[in-house]
Amino acid sequence: MLRREVAISPADVSLLRSNVSKLGGYALGLLDNLDLGIEKATFKEHLQRTKQQLDGIAEDQNLLSVALRPRGYTDRGLIEETNLPWNYPQTLRFATGACMISQKYFRWMRQENIGRSIAAKVLYKCQTGILDDLIDKGDYNYLEAKDLYHLVLSSMTDPSLDPNTFMKRLISILSQEQLPLFDTIVAITSNFNLLFTLSPHGSDLFNQMETLDERVALGQALTMFEKEQHLDLGQVASISRNFHSLEEGIPWYERLASYVSGGTRYNLIDISFLERKLKKRRLESFMNGWHFFDIIIVFLNNIVSVYEDLRDGIANLSLVAMREKDVLPLNTLKGYDPGLALKDYEGHLLRLAKLASKGLDGVLEGFPDPEQYYPFIAVMMPVVMLADWIGKNDDMIILYLESLAPSIRKAVERSSDYDREKLQVPWRQKAVARLLR
Repeated sequence: MLRREVAISPADVSLLRSNVSKLGGYALGLLDNLDLGIEKATFKEHLQRTKQQLDGIAEDQNLLSVALRPRGYTDRGLIEETNLPWNYPQTLRFATGACMISQKYFRWMRQENIGRSIAAKVLYKCQTGILDDLIDKGDYNYLEAKDLYHLVLSSMTDPSLDPNTFMKRLISILSQEQLPLFDTIVAITSNFNLLFTLSPHGSDLFNQMETLDERVALGQALTMFEKEQHLDLGQVASISRNFHSLEEGIPWYERLASYVSGGTRYNLIDISFLERKLKKRRLESFMNGWHFFDIIIVFLNNIVSVYEDLRDGIANLSLVAMREKDVLPLNTLKGYDPGLALKDYEGHLLRLAKLASKGLDGVLEGFPDPEQYYPFIAVMMPVVMLADWIGKNDDMIILYLESLAPSIRKAVERSSDYDREKLQVPWRQKAVARLLR
């Protein structure tokens, strides 16, 4: 039987663990000043368990260890290196948030599968982070970007992956200056493939992963038309208006955001490692809720870099959301100044908080949450994604959470309807059967 034990290098795990402490510490400070209903002890429990689980994916150095850190990188904490071919520290920050998703599912996994699921999520986030930076900084057109995404993402879940064929196709797509990332992309692809295809339910979720990967390939390829050299936002809008959405009348840029985000896929990775197959109604409930979370994750990422992206010749989706009428007819971004004011940012954040409320309602509709995971993740989401604003624009983070506070408190109240003690029994007992039936 093939080995399926994959570890992440200690240096990478160290940064992930440090991120949990720094970002979690900031979030705990927010709880002192905001009435969100969640107890600090509950919040700390989720953070501490995440760190313990991260320790587990680097403990046995006899395992195949994947090194993600670029050669010569010096750890600077949350400070990012935007001049690198791949923004490694930003990706590891986002991967930290993906690791926290396991707090929803870990009780229904075997101990050894907890580490596998976390390692798989870290690998997946790093792969999509690399691809994002490659197409943002490279000279790809629409078809080339779509081919790159399709090749890499489909190979990651392909049960009949041929490594040699994959490498030959990949090297023909990458530009010369991007070749230093070749080995990392190949290592991530092969090791994620090993984890996912040998997981208890990876084969059951193959179609869902394939659908989401096809969407992200299409969505990310469309972002080529947000760049100066291919700028055509009208075409992006025309295509995106036909994208799948759970709501009628949702703006095209929010439909596009749901395609390029990864939150739902990180949940599917965890679900592939559950001891028992998740029933269809449970799966649909979480996917409906995370549809909205996916949207806000993209915009929370974009809102902090509107002007930075504009300087790099990119009209990101937050800029579009705040200045759609202005930017849609543009054929160049050179010299364009959106003149964004505080009220623009506030209005955008209030819209995102509204979408997050819909997400909370969706995920809690069919999935009990006695451990208050969703209140926890609803707080951590903006902290992880808006980390660039910590110490600079903290009032914006607070504004978002204040707007979302009623929904978070409601989620905490709903969690009290379930007996948390019933979740203390092993996965083999009836509590798991009740959750998964």
